[in-house]
Amino acid sequence: MKEKIFSYLTGIMTLLLLPYLFTILINGADTALLTRTADLEICIPTMVSLQISKDHELETIKSQTVIARTNLYRRLDEKESLQDILSEVKKEVDKRYHYWYFPDKIYQDAARETKGEVLSLEGDLKLVPYHEISSGKTRDGEEVFHDPQYSYLESVDSSLDKESPDYLNSTYIAQQQMPKEIQVEERDSAGYVVSLNADGDILEGEGFRKGMNLSSANFTIQKIGEEVRFLCKGKGHGLGFSQYGGNELAKAGESYDIILETYFPALSLESIDVIFRNM
Repeated sequence: MKEKIFSYLTGIMTLLLLPYLFTILINGADTALLTRTADLEICIPTMVSLQISKDHELETIKSQTVIARTNLYRRLDEKESLQDILSEVKKEVDKRYHYWYFPDKIYQDAARETKGEVLSLEGDLKLVPYHEISSGKTRDGEEVFHDPQYSYLESVDSSLDKESPDYLNSTYIAQQQMPKEIQVEERDSAGYVVSLNADGDILEGEGFRKGMNLSSANFTIQKIGEEVRFLCKGKGHGLGFSQYGGNELAKAGESYDIILETYFPALSLESIDVIFRNM
C-alpha cells in the first residue's frame, strides 16, 4: 500500500515538474550531473511514448524502452550534445501534444522495470534500430549499410508480422509523375529493394521509399491504367526490432528479455552503470 501511495505521489510530482525539467535540461543546467543514469531515467518514458503506442503490451514497451535507452546513451557516448537530444524530444512533444503532455503510466512502468538496462555488443553500445512491421523477416545490417560493422544486426524470422492488418499497403501515383521506365534493380535477402533503375538512373531503395512516402522498401511495381501501384509489405525500414512481431510474442507470454534476444541475438542485456564503469 505504501509503495502504491509513493508511486502515485511520484507520478503527480513528475506531472507537475516534467515540462520545467525538460526546459532546465535543454538549457544545460549542470550537464555533468545530468549524465548520471538516475537523472536521465526521468526522460525515458517521454522518449519511448514518442516511439511506440501505449496500446502495445507492457513487455513490448519494455523492449522498446531498452532500445530507446541504448540509443540515448550511445549518442551521448559518441559525444552528441545532451541539450540537442532533449531539444529534439521537446520539439516532438510540442508538435504532437503541446506543452502539458505527460506519458501514460505504462511507459513509466516500463522504464522502472527495466531501469538502467541497455543492449550491448561485448560492452559496446551500438545502433539499435526498430520499425513497425517487417516483411516477414528483418533485414541484415551488413547488407543494408554495406559495412561489416553492422553485422550484429542479423536477419531474423518475424513471420507473425504477416498477420498484421497493415502488412500490405498500396500506394498509387499518377504515371505522369513517374519516370517513363522504372524497375527494381536489386533486392536484399529479406526482399527489400536496394536499388531501382529509373530511366537509366540508379536510385537507392530506402531513399526512394521515403521520397515517395511508401510504407516500406519491400515493394512491387505495377502499371494500372494511368497510375503506377506500389504494393508494399510491412511498415518501416525493416531493420532490428519489429514492434508488431515483438507484440505478438508478448501476447504469447514472452518477456522483454526474450523478445530482445529474438530480434538481437548478437547483443546482450547489461546495466549501463557496468558499461560506463568499464569504459
